Amino acid sequence: MKPLVSKFWRYLKLYTHFIKLSVMEVVIYRANSLLLGITPIVWMATTIIFISVIFRGTKEIGGWSFWEIMLLLGIHELIFLGTWMIFADNLEKFVQDVRQGTFDRVLIRPANHRFLVSFSSLDFTSIGSLVNTIVVLSVSLSHLTIETSITQFLSFLVSLFCGWLLVYFIYFSLSSLSLFFVNAETFVDWLLEATDFDRYPADIYSNLFRFFLLFFLPILFFAYVPTAILLNKLPSYYALLGVVMVAWFYLISTLIWRAGLKKYQSASS
Repeated sequence: MKPLVSKFWRYLKLYTHFIKLSVMEVVIYRANSLLLGITPIVWMATTIIFISVIFRGTKEIGGWSFWEIMLLLGIHELIFLGTWMIFADNLEKFVQDVRQGTFDRVLIRPANHRFLVSFSSLDFTSIGSLVNTIVVLSVSLSHLTIETSITQFLSFLVSLFCGWLLVYFIYFSLSSLSLFFVNAETFVDWLLEATDFDRYPADIYSNLFRFFLLFFLPILFFAYVPTAILLNKLPSYYALLGVVMVAWFYLISTLIWRAGLKKYQSASS
């Protein structure tokens, strides 16, 4: 138990150091950080306008009202705020390092290589996404009357955390394919495009496609499942399904990572 606690504190101190370096980078390049921070706000504005135009001709989409979809959009933004800020840029850099032969510098460091690849910096330029999240969630919740039990609310929190973990494990798995293929960015770009399916109610998709997005490529667990649980559109046991999917994709990501490290040939080989 003592070695485990010691290891935990070691990596916590290391991560704190990474945070300090990331803050320094934002301070140094303030103009660039401000510009990148505005981008998510513009993207959210165009998305809301698009959905508003659709609702001019209807009151519901797949049984979801305008403000329920706004809540779904806000929770989707919350999940990906954690994605972009914590690990997305790191994994993109990992793919580039493998292609350019600079991944060797990670392998010689005396720390867990998966930790270094995933969490070596934080992207504080995602502050625009934080603004989006607060505004959209606050406004949508003010227009909705949500009656939820303690069990349902806890299921919502569990499914929300599982959604974020699934994003990480799937993103990490696809990024690890760079250890096998030269142009692994294609897989990551494809995932980012596919996440758009989670910004809209799954009820608009066919049963077969919905099943695929739940259990084969579990994109709907990112934001749709937590939101549907909170709005009482899905039973609470979907949170347990989320836990199962997290365990499964953790195993997949670990197997791909280990197999890739065995196959990887350093730049000096």
